[in-house]
Amino acid sequence: MTEIKQSIMIDAPASKVFEYASDYRNWPEFFEGLSDVRSVTETTDDNGARFIYKAKMMGMKVSVGTEFQQFNINEGWIGKSFKGLEHQTQWIFKDVKGSTEFTYIQKYSLPFYIGGKLIDKLFLQPTWNKIIDRSLKNLKRINEEK
Repeated sequence: MTEIKQSIMIDAPASKVFEYASDYRNWPEFFEGLSDVRSVTETTDDNGARFIYKAKMMGMKVSVGTEFQQFNINEGWIGKSFKGLEHQTQWIFKDVKGSTEFTYIQKYSLPFYIGGKLIDKLFLQPTWNKIIDRSLKNLKRINEEK
């Protein structure tokens, strides 16, 4: 399983950044390549909340489903896949003297028929690193402007 981890400091309180980032309707505003996000459960901000969305990957849009687990207000959650490529994300919000240290961790596995470790190392990891970097910068910009 491949793991990508990136952090960014945001000059805004963790509660504010968490409130914005945990609202699935905001994801396409800051997370590059995400679109058509919809909830498939009544709850949208607690354990068990499920979402389906499109993620653009290597020029293709794929349908992905994620479920919130270990959801803790103002601290973060784990997003576990239930549809599409196997993946897990972790969103961590840490208060640092009135600012937020936001850490995003993505883990994924590629099916053998996509090409395995070589394709991952040469193409997917660099692409995901850029997407995540730009997405975190978008999250920072949006939360510092408001």
